[in-house]
Amino acid sequence: MKKSIFIFAVFASLVLGSCATTNTAGSGIKGKSATVKSGKRVIVDYQGATLGKEIPQWVSLLIEGQYSQKVLSSVMPNLDGKKVFVTVGRGDNLDFVQNWTDLVDIETEVAGNLERVAGKAVESEMKGKSSAKGKNADPSEIEKAVNMYRASLVNVRFSGLERVASYWIETQVYNKKEVSDDYFEYYAVWAMDEKLFDQQLKQAMNNIDETSTEAKELKNLVGKKLKDSIAVSNNNEVTTGADDYILEK
Repeated sequence: MKKSIFIFAVFASLVLGSCATTNTAGSGIKGKSATVKSGKRVIVDYQGATLGKEIPQWVSLLIEGQYSQKVLSSVMPNLDGKKVFVTVGRGDNLDFVQNWTDLVDIETEVAGNLERVAGKAVESEMKGKSSAKGKNADPSEIEKAVNMYRASLVNVRFSGLERVASYWIETQVYNKKEVSDDYFEYYAVWAMDEKLFDQQLKQAMNNIDETSTEAKELKNLVGKKLKDSIAVSNNNEVTTGADDYILEK
């Protein structure tokens, strides 16, 4: 049996309290609607389908690629003082996907994403400043700075993360009215105290050089990027949007 699977971790400055999927708004998506169209992705089963429940709206937004604080906080009530992370697993066996995603080292995944965001931010900022002066950035200096940030972040373990919600969907892909793919996606939402996250992030960056004005400005910029940005990491290039999804009768 093939075991294709991917994961992405998403983090944003989101506030989240104790929350369960049963307390969140529905998306309006249920079984018993639409018809199969060739070339479309068709949701054939999902958590709660046997009870006639809707797919939660937060799941629908994640499928659409909507991860911002403003959007997610509007459909997940009672959010307060938390930092949110999302992991998504995909594969052809639901038990495998659930187990794999639930057992993923979320703290390692978060640290890895922070490290990648920092590296891109450093490189972009240093190249931009050099370009503004009519110069080319020194590759060795960029590499040195990127490695300094990566070394500070890659081994950080953010404690206090807890899983607060999860959900699964089964999708089939039709090609000329034949099923060309059948897979499960499993979504898990994690959260931790935002102040604790900020403290641990600050501690991780304590050893970053800020002896010069430029180094201090760079550190402040990277810190803001890490707090505010959304990072995505996956090993599967498949991307989907809401327009691709219909529901089987």
